Amino acid sequence: MAKREWFPRQRDALQRHRNLITYLLVVLGLLGALVGWGLLPDMVTIRPPTAANHHYVPKGQGLLLNLAMTEIFAALFWRWPREGVYLAGSLIGLLFTFALLYNNLV
Repeated sequence: MAKREWFPRQRDALQRHRNLITYLLVVLGLLGALVGWGLLPDMVTIRPPTAANHHYVPKGQGLLLNLAMTEIFAALFWRWPREGVYLAGSLIGLLFTFALLYNNLV
């Protein structure tokens, strides 16, 4: 007996448009890292500036970790487009990148 898939129409659409989705994820990740590299100070914090405990990390470390997360999950999504977890991981990496920008530029 075959295993029943959840949301087969959405998975078919993701598989059909996987090149465009992967391209957008890669470009947005690279642009976020490039903007962060140019605008952020040398030490950045992951938490908002109003938080009590700040943990500062070097700008390169914070940006490259988020960029690596975005790009690795985008590559995994491109290879296996029917797995929504890889798309979600890449989107979370993008969210982390832009949250890092927002928290340190405000």
